[in-house]
Amino acid sequence: MSETEARLRGEQLTLAFGKKRIAENLTVTIPDGQFTAIIGPNGCGKSTLLRTLSRLMTPQQGQIYLDGELIQRYASKEVARRIGLLTQNAATPEDISVRELVARGRYPHQPLFTRWREEDEQAVVQAMQATAITGLAEQSVDTLSGGQRQRAWIAMVLAQQTTIMLLDEPTTWLDISHQIELLELLSDLNRERGYTLAAVLHDLNHACRYATHLIALRDGQILAQGAPTDIVTAGLIEAVYGLRCTIIDDPISHTPLVVPLGRRQRQDG
Repeated sequence: MSETEARLRGEQLTLAFGKKRIAENLTVTIPDGQFTAIIGPNGCGKSTLLRTLSRLMTPQQGQIYLDGELIQRYASKEVARRIGLLTQNAATPEDISVRELVARGRYPHQPLFTRWREEDEQAVVQAMQATAITGLAEQSVDTLSGGQRQRAWIAMVLAQQTTIMLLDEPTTWLDISHQIELLELLSDLNRERGYTLAAVLHDLNHACRYATHLIALRDGQILAQGAPTDIVTAGLIEAVYGLRCTIIDDPISHTPLVVPLGRRQRQDG
């Protein structure tokens, strides 16, 4: 499928956060069937781009296309039936169980004045099974660990039964074991279940290991995009982050492993 046929893309976007202009004339495509990681330094426009692609924010100029149509032509419920979004630091309603949180993902599919249906129940059950939280169904979300809570939120998105998922910094505030656990879940959703994923990630080595496609941003512009093994070089990392490094082969995944050069190593070199 060509870029112009991809389900989700933006053309000639001018993005702003408040009065601050983040990007101009930005054209981006989220490739179908890939796990895309959006990387770049703080303030480069990663989260703003993701929120704009989901229609949570409106570009000052340019257009977002979803399934060949301008995204603003869809009703909000229809967008939610096509795109699942997990925002950064999503606020959990007080005193809600895991099952109740996941069930909220069914809202876009429920007609007005319609009772809970068997298909809704099946979607919730399947989402909890996919994220391995079935045993937590009756537990309060407030009592979960950070990793469990993120799984519950992802289950809610899965219950929407979309095949496009956008995630804004899903591993933030998680310890290393929960980060890996979550990224392996996302990788499985992509590779085994065919989900199209796009996530803002800060850890370069996690992005290289788990994502199949990278979009590298700097100052609101795309400096490179493609498979990690094709685009990640010491030159790219220095251009994006201003960081000198060396790239070696990850002995586990055989993807690029970024090793920063500290001040002492730079002086010795």
